[in-house]
Amino acid sequence: MENEEIRTAEVEKLSQSEKREQVFISLFLSGFYEEKEKDEALSNYYEMQNFSAALTEQIRSRYLGVKEHLGSIDAMLQKYAIGWDLNRMGKAEISILRLAVYEILFDEAIPEKVAANEAVELAKKYGTNESYSFINGILGKVIASSHESGL
Repeated sequence: MENEEIRTAEVEKLSQSEKREQVFISLFLSGFYEEKEKDEALSNYYEMQNFSAALTEQIRSRYLGVKEHLGSIDAMLQKYAIGWDLNRMGKAEISILRLAVYEILFDEAIPEKVAANEAVELAKKYGTNESYSFINGILGKVIASSHESGL
């Protein structure tokens, strides 16, 4: 057993909920780094999780989708988070909201109710005791607005 490395199997598959959670974690983690450090930090995280290259790409692609639409997403959140400055929200809550709004408005493969329900579950796991009702309320307004505007 001299200098033997312990190798674990590469993670190749996750459920949709698990992938969503990893995208949330990516968004959450990126909030702690300067822009130039984010890629390296996320790469290190994915490597520590032992994700396959294909799985890493799926997670990173959705993460980048959220980042690409961040201006529109944050404008929508600011509109409906009345009395809340996005910069003062908890990092977990804002990350969950950003991911859910991205899924509702920009990812046609995910039903909006699934996006909202999954966001509530993430809030129950990672947020405060009040987070899930706060998130549910905002996402309800986002969904209603998307129906009114035909998005």
